[in-house]
Amino acid sequence: MTINATDKIQEALKERAHDESRPFCYSDYITVTPNEDGQAFCPKCGSDDLMREVEGVGVEYGYEWVMEHIVKEDGERVDIEDMHRDLLDEIYPAVKFGELEYSASHVLETIDPTAFNMGANEYADSMVEEGQLIELNGDYYRLDGITE
Repeated sequence: MTINATDKIQEALKERAHDESRPFCYSDYITVTPNEDGQAFCPKCGSDDLMREVEGVGVEYGYEWVMEHIVKEDGERVDIEDMHRDLLDEIYPAVKFGELEYSASHVLETIDPTAFNMGANEYADSMVEEGQLIELNGDYYRLDGITE
C-alpha cells in the first residue's frame, strides 16, 4: 500500500472505504447487495470473491485503492516545505545584517538547502507519526475527521 499513516488512521480509512464502496461481481458485472449478516454473494454465480465498486470511479479488488481515492478526493494536500518554513520562522528569530532582515527559514534554505530539505522531511515524518498528516505517494494530506 502506498498510504503512510498511523494504524488508527489506516483503520478509519478502511472503514470509510468499506462504507463508500459496494461489493461487485466482475464475472457477472453487477453490484451485489450484502445480506442481513453483511455477507455478500453474487446472486447469479454465488461467488464471494468480489471486487469493490465506487460509483463513477471504478472497480478493483481490495480497499487500498478506495482509501487512496478518498485521500486524494477529500484530503487537503499540504506543502510540507511551507509548513516547515512556518515552523522555523515561528521558532527562530529573524537574522539581521545591519538594516536588512531575513527570515530564519529563508536563510537556512538559501545557505544549506540539504539541511532544509532534511528538516522538512523529518518534520513531515513526525506529522505522519503523530497522526496529523497522511502520506500518499510522496504527497502529504490532511483529512478532517480522520487525522484529527
